Amino acid sequence: MAPYAIWLIVGVVALILELMLGTMFLIWVACGCFVAAAVGWLASGVPWAPWAAFVVSTPVLLYVGRRWSAGLHAGDVVPSNVDSLVGQEGVVLEAIDPVHNTGRVRVGSDEWRARSDQRFEESERVRVESVQGTTLMVGPVESESRKAPA
Repeated sequence: MAPYAIWLIVGVVALILELMLGTMFLIWVACGCFVAAAVGWLASGVPWAPWAAFVVSTPVLLYVGRRWSAGLHAGDVVPSNVDSLVGQEGVVLEAIDPVHNTGRVRVGSDEWRARSDQRFEESERVRVESVQGTTLMVGPVESESRKAPA
């Protein structure tokens, strides 16, 4: 069997493994194998040429390919599920008391347990700062719409 055919077979196997594993690593190894196969076919009289092409092309392809694929996923990340609550405003349903560790808020149409490092009374507006499990960590809304505590 010709050496370039072996490189093609190894490249196809690497592609199949990549499809099964989804690592975005083996695809660059497969591409390096295909480069080595092309060099082996073009320079069939030089036995070390495919190995040199593989050793040089695979790290280059890996570096360039990882940067390229990271750029594809670098767009705006859309928060989902409870992460989408961060930054939203809610209304206090049960007074939030950091001493007694109590409080409930309504954000949208859902009620949540709420905690804060300061006290908020019922009907005050709060902003969700973070989510810890099923509890919203809230803070004051920075506007005139917040009622003054009584």
